[in-house]
Formats: sequence, C-alpha cells, structure tokens
Amino acid sequence: MPGRREARTRRGGKKEEPKESIIGPTVLEEEQAPQPRKEAPVEPVEVEEVGRRERRKREERPHGLYYEELYKPKEAMEEGRPSVPAFVRLTKSFGKLFKGLGKGAYFTPQQQEAVSFLGYDISPEEFHATYKGIFISGILLGVVIAFGLLSLPAFAAIDDAIKIVFVILFILAPVVLSFAYQKYLFYEVEKEKMMALAYIPEIINYLVMTMRLSPNLERAVEFAAAHGRGKIAEDFKKLVWDVQIGKYSSIEEGLDELAYRWGNYNDDFKHALMLIRSSVLENDPQRREALLEKALEDVLEGSKEKMDLYARRLHQPTVYLYYFGILLPLLLAIILPIASSLMGGLNLAKAEYVFLIYNLFIPIAIFFWGGFILAGRPPTYVPPDIPERFPGLPKKGLMKVLGLSLPYFWTALMLLIALVWAGHYLDNAQIEDMLKSAPYLTKDEVVAKLPNIPLFYSRFHLFVGQFTIYGLVIGVSLFASVYFLGKYGARKKIQDEIRGMEAEFKDALYVLASRLGENRPIEDALRHSIEFLPKSRIANTVFRKILDNISTLGMTLENAISDPVFGATKNLPSQVIRGGLNVLVNSVQLGVNVAAKSLMSLAIQLRNAQKIDEMLRKLLEDVTVMLKSMATFVAPIVLAVIASMQRLIISSLSSIAPVGANETLTGTTGFGGMGGLTKMFSAEVAKNAADPATFMLIIGVYTIEVVAVLTYFNSQIEDTNNKLHTYVSIAYALPIAAILFCATSYIASSFFVAAG
Repeated sequence: MPGRREARTRRGGKKEEPKESIIGPTVLEEEQAPQPRKEAPVEPVEVEEVGRRERRKREERPHGLYYEELYKPKEAMEEGRPSVPAFVRLTKSFGKLFKGLGKGAYFTPQQQEAVSFLGYDISPEEFHATYKGIFISGILLGVVIAFGLLSLPAFAAIDDAIKIVFVILFILAPVVLSFAYQKYLFYEVEKEKMMALAYIPEIINYLVMTMRLSPNLERAVEFAAAHGRGKIAEDFKKLVWDVQIGKYSSIEEGLDELAYRWGNYNDDFKHALMLIRSSVLENDPQRREALLEKALEDVLEGSKEKMDLYARRLHQPTVYLYYFGILLPLLLAIILPIASSLMGGLNLAKAEYVFLIYNLFIPIAIFFWGGFILAGRPPTYVPPDIPERFPGLPKKGLMKVLGLSLPYFWTALMLLIALVWAGHYLDNAQIEDMLKSAPYLTKDEVVAKLPNIPLFYSRFHLFVGQFTIYGLVIGVSLFASVYFLGKYGARKKIQDEIRGMEAEFKDALYVLASRLGENRPIEDALRHSIEFLPKSRIANTVFRKILDNISTLGMTLENAISDPVFGATKNLPSQVIRGGLNVLVNSVQLGVNVAAKSLMSLAIQLRNAQKIDEMLRKLLEDVTVMLKSMATFVAPIVLAVIASMQRLIISSLSSIAPVGANETLTGTTGFGGMGGLTKMFSAEVAKNAADPATFMLIIGVYTIEVVAVLTYFNSQIEDTNNKLHTYVSIAYALPIAAILFCATSYIASSFFVAAG
C-alpha cells in the first residue's frame, strides 16, 4: 500500500508491525500543508491531491536507518535524544561565562581518560574555566554574604570567635565546591565501575546467548544493546550506530576499541569480549562453546571477587560511624565544659553551641561519611519502582488501617500533638503533687527544683519539663513513622509481591523453555506451564493473561504481552519480567527451538544474578546487622545515658571550681591529681552551660537524627536505590529508638539524682 512500509529501529534493525510511516510529515511540510477553512471549504478532490503529493514525497525519499533519522520530525528527534548530564551543562555555562580563565588549559592524562570514558562533550578550556570560576566567584560571594549577615542586628550578640568561624566557613565553602567539581569526573568513573559489576555479567550473558544460537557477532551486539542496562548498554548501542554510519569498518573493530576502553576499569570484561570475539573464528562447535562458557565464567568470578573485596573494606568505615555517632557525643559532653574554660570567653557548653554541634555539625558529618561508604556499593539488583497511582493502592494521601481509610499526614500530626500534650499534662501533674506535699513552697520554687527549659518559663511562664520532652521525642518519631508507613507502606508491600514474582520467573522460564523444546506452540507451552506451576503467581497472573489474550482476543504474542490496554505487563513495573518476555517475543519469531534455547540461557542468567545478589547480602550481613543494632538499640541507650549524666558532670565540675579558682593545688591534691582539672574549670562556665532539660532535648533530637541517618545507610547497603525499603526501615526503627531513649533516660536520671 502506498505510504506504508516496514519500520526499523535506529540501531537494532528490529522489525515492527506495519503501520503508518514513522517518518511522518516534517515540521516544514506540516506548516505548508493546506488546512481547511470554515469560510472556504476545501473540495474533496483537492484533499486527495494533497495526500497524493505527500505520499509521493515519502516514496521518493531514500530508505534506510540513516535517512530515517535525518527525516524524523523534530519532536521525535528530541524525544530520542539522550539528556545532557547536569555536569556538562554546568561546565558549558560557566565555560562561556569565565571564558578567559581557561585559555591554554589542557587535561591531565587521567582527566582525559575519564572524560573519554564518560563520553562528556567538554573541552579542557571549559573545564578549567569552570573550576577557576567557581573558586573565584565563590570566595567573593562568600565574603559578601558573610559580612552582610554579620552586619545584621540579630548577629550582634554572637561571640567574636563564632563570627570568625562563620566567616571562615563561608570563604572555605567555594574551595570545597571547586575541589568537589574537579574530582567529580573520577567519582562518576568509580560509580560506573561499581555499577558495571552488576551489568557486565548480564550483558555478557546476552552476547553468549545469541552467539550460541548463531555465531553472528553483529547480531549478538545488537541483541545485548537492546536488552542490557547501564552505561555499558549505552556504549553497545553507540557501537552499533557507529558501525552503521561507517565510523568502524566492522563490528569487530569497534568491539576491540570498546574492550580496551573498558579494560582500564574492568579487566574481566575486556578478556570476556576477547574470548567472544575469538569464538567467531572457531570452526569447531565444541571449542566455540568452551570459549563462550569461559567468557561467562570469568566475568562472574571477577564480579564475585570484587564484591567480596568491597564487603571486606566496608567493615572499618562502619566502625568509624559508631565512633562519630555514639562515642563522640559521649566525649563531647565531658570535653565541652572543660574546653570552654580553656578558651576564655568562648563558652562552648552554652545551649546554642551545643545545639549547633549536636544537631547540625555531627549529623552532617555522619551523613557525608555514610555517603562516602555507600558510594562503593555495587548495585546487584534494581528493584521495581511502584508509582503512587498503582492499581490497588489507596487514594493519594490516605492509608488503610483496620479496613478504614485515614489521611496519614493528619493522623500523624494528631499523634504528635496528643503525645506532647500528654507529656505536658504529666509535668504539670508532677508540680501539683509537689505543691500538695510541700504547701510552703511556691510554684516557682518547685519549678526550680525540676529539670526544665528556663527559656519557656521565664518568657512565657510555660513549664517545659522532662515528660514534655519525652512526649515531643516519641511524638516526632511516631509522626515520621506513621507518615512514612502511610505514604510508602502499601507500595512496599506490592513491591515485595512483585519481587516474589521475579524470584519465580526463572523457574517459570525453565518450564516454558522445556515445553517449547518439545516443538509445542507457544499457546500449549503457556498452558502446560500454568498447569505445572499451580501455586506460582507469575504463572497464574502473567502467563494466564498472555494465554487469555491470545486465545480469547486473538492477539499476537507481542500484543498479548505489551498492549497498553489489555497487555499482561500493563501494570507490572518489573524490568526483569518485561525484559524476559521481550526475549521470548523476539526468539519465538525465529522458531520454538530457538526460543527454548534463549529462555533456557536467560533462566541461567537470572539464576547467576540472584546468586551474586545473595552472595553480596551474606558478605554484608555482619555490617548490616551491626548497623541495625547500633541504630535501633545501642545509640538511643548510650545517648540517653549521656543526656542523664550531663547534670552530674556539670554539678561535679562546678562543685570543685571554687577550689581550683582560689587555691594553687599541688599534684597530690584530690583524687589522682584532680587539682589540675579544677584549675581548668570555672564556676561561670557551669552557670552558663546548657541546663539538664535543654541538654536532654538536644540529645533527644540528635537521637532521632542519628537513628534516621544510620538506618538510611544500613537500608541502602541492604538494598541499594530502593527508597521504599529505606523509608519503611526508618519508620520501624524510629519509634523503637525513641521509646528506648526516653525509658533509659528516665531510669538513668532517677538513678543519678538518687546517687547525687
């Protein structure tokens, strides 16, 4: 039919169903095409003549992949164009803005290698101009902002030493940013190197799978490029395109160049490509099979060795997290009052400085250190992404509780308010009991004896005591827990179900391949697989839906799987299952025997990927168990003891301060030379130090922060790039940690008060 022809993809050359030309009219033709007007209707003869001219133009165009790309509509070309990385956009923009700073610059060999590997379209002049521009403009901007803020009246009461630190931080920030920009290339290379540990075995298996069916290297590369993941798959797609446009004289030449480019980062991958390349030259089928099997085994063993090395390296940095997050706050509770006396006018034990140290600086340091640890984690598995409007989920903003639909945000907020009010009620009840037992005391005298935050009572006459703080800590934890469970809990449950289907998929593929190997048609093979696996969810949902679409609706296999309305994978966000069924569609077109061999190889590849993931989980089990126990149990208990000890530490130091201030003590005075300590501490520091209730509130907030951060990194180590698992893990850990903190703090405070 005129105007119709078979469409081919740009790189893979895969056939699609006949349809209207994918080229379509260009933008210019659309503008030139006459449109009917209401005031002057166009005769049918004129419309037919216009359509005839357009069809003639399409037929006169040269056919082929290269020309189809040239004649694509502008919108289609924009959709297919890969997005430019933010790093490249930033470099281009700053390179133009600070063009004069990069003249005569050149890449170091390491930088040139990294830029070539990542495929970034940036020049040495642009790179160095951006680096120097960030450094110079950042320092100037930091100085202006720092002195502008310090000139405000709100900053007048701040100590001069803190102002100096404040200015230094603003000036040093551009130095850190420029350094991070310069090192970003190597960070991205290391990231791709780690991701390749998961993607390379997969893409090598696709190459081997195709080479076993037909020793055609170009077809194998096209198949691997179409089904692989990550940067390595993108490089394969680019290789196919470069061969088609004549950049390489043969696929072998391009594959050799790709092997040596990746060889600097993964030597196993380079040798695997060499073995696959040499298998084409082998005439003996047994020798060819041995080479292909060797290529696959080498890549798998290399990935296992690198993951084992990563797991071993992870232990020591994790111990540092324990030091930073738990032991450092314990030491600071003792060191800060003493350091305040040594530093003269700078009282680091004051509430505002303790807040900055505990609730800002230490959590940020832990977060960045955890990010450094997590950067080397190889992603062995990509979890299915469950959208918010996935079928079966509650409406947006609602959660299911005992069959009721509740708004999770307002439910969480009501819990927070209720717990804070309950704590405040208990505090006031405690005051009333003390007034009844000692009627000669006034309320102010009773409040002075109880741990409270003086700021609230002196300004607002509002008593904020120990139980109010407990209510706030537990309330905030429950607020976050209910919110995260309401927003992500149902999605996590569906994700777990789909992951269970993915675990069953390899067995279902094996059964399906066995039936196809008996020369059965795909309908019979699907029917037998459903009967053979009666308890399998993948068989009873996906396979049954495919079979129903074929037998009842008369669909083709491809439409039965991927039809946007009735397809079996319409509501199945699993790349593993979708990719496997795509292999089934492509291989069935070549015959059931070819499909059987392809599915059998795919089942083996999925099993190998599962083994690698399980192996890494076992290797990391010691680290994840330690982090989980540290975040949920150890951190809240130790921090609660720190919060309770602060009163004892300050009172003990203040009680010996007058001795140290008025007398010159010898080394034999006191317990083990305590006289040296007394001379370092002053009563003024104890007077201005954070009171016990304020310190407990600061440590309570810090407990929530450190538990959330440690749980975040632990969940990311367990299951990389799975935000559902991360948020649900935090939701379960926070309430347990908060209750432990409050209970331990109450018991320890009672003990220290009784002992003191």
